Amino acid sequence: MKLNEVKMKSSSTKIFFASAAAAVLTIASAGFSAAQAQAPRLMAPPVAADGTLSFADLVERVSPSVVSILVEREIQRPQMPDQLQEFFNFRFGPDGPQGRDEGFGDEPQRVPAQGSGFFIDRDGHIVTNNHVVADADVVRVRLADGEELDAEIVGTDPLTDLAVLKVKAKKNQQFVEFAEDVNLRVGDFVLAVGNPYGLNGTVTSGIVSAIGGVNRENQYLDFIQVDAPINSGNSGGPTFDLKGRVVGVNTAIYSPNGGSVGIGFAIPSKVARETVAQLIANGSVTRGWLGIQLQEVTTEIAAALGLKERGGVLVAEVIDGTPAQKAGLQSGDVILGVSNAKVESPNALSRRVASYAPGEKVQLKVLRDAKERNITVTLGQRDADTVTAELDEPSNDNDGMTENVGLRVSELTPALRQQFRVPEDVEGVIVTGVKQGSAAQDAGLRAGAVILQIDGEDVTSRKSLSDKIKNAKKSGKDAVLLRMQFGANRQFGALSLDD
Repeated sequence: MKLNEVKMKSSSTKIFFASAAAAVLTIASAGFSAAQAQAPRLMAPPVAADGTLSFADLVERVSPSVVSILVEREIQRPQMPDQLQEFFNFRFGPDGPQGRDEGFGDEPQRVPAQGSGFFIDRDGHIVTNNHVVADADVVRVRLADGEELDAEIVGTDPLTDLAVLKVKAKKNQQFVEFAEDVNLRVGDFVLAVGNPYGLNGTVTSGIVSAIGGVNRENQYLDFIQVDAPINSGNSGGPTFDLKGRVVGVNTAIYSPNGGSVGIGFAIPSKVARETVAQLIANGSVTRGWLGIQLQEVTTEIAAALGLKERGGVLVAEVIDGTPAQKAGLQSGDVILGVSNAKVESPNALSRRVASYAPGEKVQLKVLRDAKERNITVTLGQRDADTVTAELDEPSNDNDGMTENVGLRVSELTPALRQQFRVPEDVEGVIVTGVKQGSAAQDAGLRAGAVILQIDGEDVTSRKSLSDKIKNAKKSGKDAVLLRMQFGANRQFGALSLDD
């Protein structure tokens, strides 16, 4: 079975789920974050009785806890095209020839797939990836000794790509534990144990090559990147440190062809431990939710807001009827912290909010109009579904250019609303052209965007936009803050005024 793949936009290289099961998550962006500074410490490598470097004792201890996950999914066979059906009926009669192709028909077909997993307790709970068991009709577990057991899906969480199964385990079944005090550093030794390509009990070794790794859309974690070879069938298997503790759950590889090139990704044990605990207790995971669109505070946006330095998260839009709106958050607010914990990026804010249960009250430290204030929000429950609006590229750019910033705009006429699918309740000016390498392009503007405000004031016409840019230049401002709408989404952008 082929590996599941998702092409990266900026490269021909692809991200592959490290299993033969059908993936249900999309890897959308390569969001790398720097590893936090960690206190130096030394850990001696494992040594065999004869003094040579060896992982044999460690492998012998942890391997019995690792299992194969065998799944079957029922899919509908494709219907034979009418022309082929007529050909077979004419040539061989309605029953067709003996041994004809059975790939077509009305009957559903069962498709096998597999991944890896590992026992975490004596009760028979097994951790694996959500994409290994998603939509499975049959799930079985093959133990290290070859015995197969029927498995029940206790719970799944697509956002972290984790799932928990349960089997009737033997009394002496070995299991492993998640590391609680893990302090991984780039360069630390790790072992990956799993069943790639159906080869049971395969062990690969390597080092932690980065901390941060790829971040999938709407996920609240930073991956551990390892160079231990991970291949198809490794999904859901554990990554161990030299103490035999689970420091990660293997989930994906970075590859141009589906085979391992030495870049694999594991879900950190802290995230896995917390998620698995909820799945066992409740069968699902609930997360706190504000109901806002977030945006990074870039250096340019910080300048446009009058901030001395980057930091915090800009509220691009507050969604109607959400906890954020009810608490009084406004677009243009900069969230600096959540319950006394600083936040430096949209991902950090999302993870922080998601760590609270729905219904909990959190205090947000917010910067508005150059003044700090505290806003208390009662969190709602996050819905896993997201909506992304698509925007067609426009063709009309026969209108005026504003003040040497590389931007062409036009009034919002009924024809342009229809062409660019701009809702009737949206007012502003529409962007019909952006010059390559211009300040407008750097601000994130593109054809089809609607400029709603500049420095907090509504933009009602092309002239009003031009006048506001002129006045900002005369006053010595380095940048102005634009509020823009792309399809159904609103966000801010800093337009540099540096000639």
